[in-house]
Formats: sequence, structure tokens, C-alpha cells
Amino acid sequence: MDTKSVEEVKADAEVKAGVEVETGDAWQRLALIAILYFSVRNIKNSAQGLIYIIPALAIGSNILSNLNSPEAYITIGVLVSTAVISGLISFFMYTFRIHNQHVEIHTGVFQRRYTNLPFWRIQNVKIEHPFYYRPFGYALVVLDTAGSGKEEANIVAVPLAYANALRKQVLAEKTKDDGGNHHQAPVSDSEINEADNAGAYQNNTNEHDEEVLNTRSIGDIVIHGITNNRVWIILGAAAPFYDDAIGLVSEWLADKGLQLNQLVGEQTVAWWQFGLYAFVILMMLMAAMALLSVGGALFTFYGYTLSRSDDRYIRRSGLLNKQEVSMRASRIQMITAKQDWLDKVLKRVNLYFEQNSTAGQQVQELMSPNKLIVPSVTEQEAVALSQEVMPNCQLHRSDYLGISKRFILHWLLTAWSIPVSILLLIGTVSAELDILLASLGLLILASLLLTLRWWRWGIASDSQYVYIRRGRIGVDYLCFEPYKIQQVIVKQSVFMRRRKLASIKFVLASGSVTVPFLPEGYVKTLANNVLLEVESTRKSWM
Repeated sequence: MDTKSVEEVKADAEVKAGVEVETGDAWQRLALIAILYFSVRNIKNSAQGLIYIIPALAIGSNILSNLNSPEAYITIGVLVSTAVISGLISFFMYTFRIHNQHVEIHTGVFQRRYTNLPFWRIQNVKIEHPFYYRPFGYALVVLDTAGSGKEEANIVAVPLAYANALRKQVLAEKTKDDGGNHHQAPVSDSEINEADNAGAYQNNTNEHDEEVLNTRSIGDIVIHGITNNRVWIILGAAAPFYDDAIGLVSEWLADKGLQLNQLVGEQTVAWWQFGLYAFVILMMLMAAMALLSVGGALFTFYGYTLSRSDDRYIRRSGLLNKQEVSMRASRIQMITAKQDWLDKVLKRVNLYFEQNSTAGQQVQELMSPNKLIVPSVTEQEAVALSQEVMPNCQLHRSDYLGISKRFILHWLLTAWSIPVSILLLIGTVSAELDILLASLGLLILASLLLTLRWWRWGIASDSQYVYIRRGRIGVDYLCFEPYKIQQVIVKQSVFMRRRKLASIKFVLASGSVTVPFLPEGYVKTLANNVLLEVESTRKSWM
């Protein structure tokens, strides 16, 4: 059962009792705790900027030896103080109001910014609970609009009851046929006490009128952390420090009486012993990377629940910073079921419900307001959830039409022929057998990867959905409804036309999907059927 804090239960009771957000002409300020939010945000932004500076500094100086110097402490103190002072200024320069079914926000210090966001444009309402907000009952409200690459408006620090009431009011406004205004009353302490005295907080551990569809246990999250290891990104960022780290390890081992050059010298150990040492070290590094990945997954997905309330799906998760995102069922553009090679071994699936997206937008999976992820569900759970969102959806069909084998030849000639030819030429001129073998190995590897890609790629359709299967080592399944397609593009080169082949591209609000090298007749028939569905269907998905 999904348990809640006292503040969350109290907020639910207020919303259930009909408490609405304060409106009017008066501009409001945030709670004082917003100063902490702005300060933390500024420190985080500064740290992200330093990531690009540190590698350059590390090349020219020994950073590790200078970290304990007074200059380093002074620099850190100045950066933190600057972030806190700027956070204080940002707090005083931030005002907002909810007026006439609009969210209005004034922000900015040197460049003032005014945001006016009408309720009808708001696509998602996300409520976040940073760990330093939770003891005091405050929340961050993120309002997102369709087709935007950025979150349009953040109300940084409001009481949790106010945040939930605002979300309810915005979502209720969007379900109405007209945009009439309603009178809203402010949240008051007397209403909270009245609800408390009436026992509104008893037996209220679940959201009212919500059905929990899926929860993730700690074991499921651990599996997700293992199968979706992204620690190599951290290792790449730490590359400038490898020499210093190796030096520190060597010094520590020397203090213990061990010398690496003696331990692995050719006169000391046999080749199989050296290989065993390398294998053990590799396993230890992989175990450490897996532990880091599991820790990140626990922080991100702890307490994960996916619920349904009327026509909306609501996702909640987070260990320190709790997050809540809601998404209307009609706006889900595509279902994507992803299985990497390790997911296939463990029979797990990462399921995505995708909404709109913007080209070039790089957002973490969980943080994105346009995508719901259900991490590492079983294959049976993936099927059930897919059919919950899109009834009668059959991702694992047996009638996928595969793409033509000419896909392999096309990419071998266009992408791999030049590098392989250059290696062959160099190897022939220099009479180096190693280079010739490398070129042959590269050609074999490219052929293998392209063959796997060709083997996975296919398309199918029925009276309700279009299905696409793709992948190399793993496999992805995509499903979407034809009437939500915004554009269909049929591509055909001169060589494809001679072989009666064509590629088809579907453009949806969630992005584009292409399936190449299909039979020309099949592509034209499918394109005509999809366009007919778009023209004849009056269903709204906005």
C-alpha cells in the first residue's frame, strides 16, 4: 500500500473538501523556504558549469593536491556565498498570482520576465517534493504546455494543499467544453483544522478515486539499476583524474609493501596469472559501477506507483525528492517497450508512455513531463499495462513484415565502404598484416550489426494500431494509433524505385518513426489507410 506523510494526507483532505486556490488582483510572494530552493538551484548550475572547466584545469595542474589548500576553500566559500545571495535576490524578485483562469509569474533580476499561462494551454501539472521541502509541507508546481521544449512555468514554493488544489482546478478546467471562470476561495487554516477535526485524514492512505495500476518493489528497482547502467558517463567525465587516481593507488600499495611493476612484471607471473589479475580487477570495477547505478535507481524510483484517476495516469516516485506527474490518456501518442540484452535475459521490459516532445530536447527519463516510464516490469505486466492504455494492443505479434535485405547492402556501401577501403589501402601499401586483419574485422563487425538491425526491423498494422519492431542486440516495440499521426512521408531513392522499395516515416507529437526498405505497394497502401483514418476520425487527442 502506498503510504503518505501527514502533510500529504492533509493536503488530500483539503482538496477533497473542495478547497481552491487563491485568486484575485493581488500578487503573492513565495514561502521563505524558496530562498533555499533558489540557492540550491544556483549551486547546482554552478557545479554543472564547473564540469566543463575542471577537465581543462586538470590537464595543466594537479587539482587533487590543491584541494586542501586555503585558496580552494576560499574559492568554494565565495561560490556558495554568491549562490545564497543570488537565491535571496531571486526570492524577492519572484511574484505570482492565479487570476481569471491564468497563471501569471514575474521573475528575473537583471532581465525581468513575465509569464502568462492560461489554464487551457497547460498540458501537465507536475508536483515535486524536494527533501528539504517535505518536513515543512511545501511543494514545487511545474506547469508544462504542449509543444514546448521547456517547462513553461514553475511556482517554486507553495503549501502542498495549495499545489494539489491548483492541480485539481487546472485539470478540471481542461475537461470542460467552455472556459468559464469560477470563483475561488483561498486556503485557510480554519478549513484545515475543520477537516482535521472531522477526521478527514483517517483511512486516507490512497488518493481518492484513484486505481493503482503498478508499483515497483526495491527488488524491481535494483534490477532496473543493474540492467540500465549509465555509470560509464561518470567514468568518462572523470577521465582527467585517472592519472592522479592511479598514482594515489600506487602510493597506497607501496606503503603496504606492494609494487605494481613487481607484481605484474614478465619475470614474476605467467601470462595466465596476469590475465586472472586483469579479470578480477575488471569484475571489481563492474561491480562498483553496478552499485552506483543501483543507488541512482533507488534514489530516482523508490516508492514508484502508477495510478489512474478517470482519464489520467499519475506517476509518483522518489526517495529524497518526491515527484508527481499526471498525463491524460487521450494525449499518449505512443507506447514503447524497450528490452536491452540484459533485460531479455531477465525477462524485463522498460515501458514508456510518450506524449509530446521537442526536437533537441534532452531531458532525463523520469524528469521529463512528456514521458511516463514504468521501469523493469515483467513481460506479462508490460502486456497488461499496454492494453490498459491502448485496449487490444498486441505488441508481440507474429506477422511483422521485415524490411528488405538490401538495407544491409545499402549501409555497407554508403557508411562502411570508405573506412574499410582506407584501412585496406594502408595495410596493402605498408604490408602490415595487422592492419589488413583490422579492416577485415571491421567489415565483419559492421555486417553483423547491420544483419541484426535488419533482422529486428519490421512493421505491422491492424484496424486500430500501427506496430513497429526494431533493435540490434535488444529489441524495442512501438505502438500508436493512426488518427494521432500528424504527417506521413514516403521516401524513395532512384535505386529503391528500381527495386520497388520505399521508406515510410510517421510524424507524431511525440516524435517521428521511420521504417525503411519496405515493399512499395505495402507502403502506399499503408500511407493511404493512415491518411484516411486521420481525415475520417473526429476523435480529439489534445
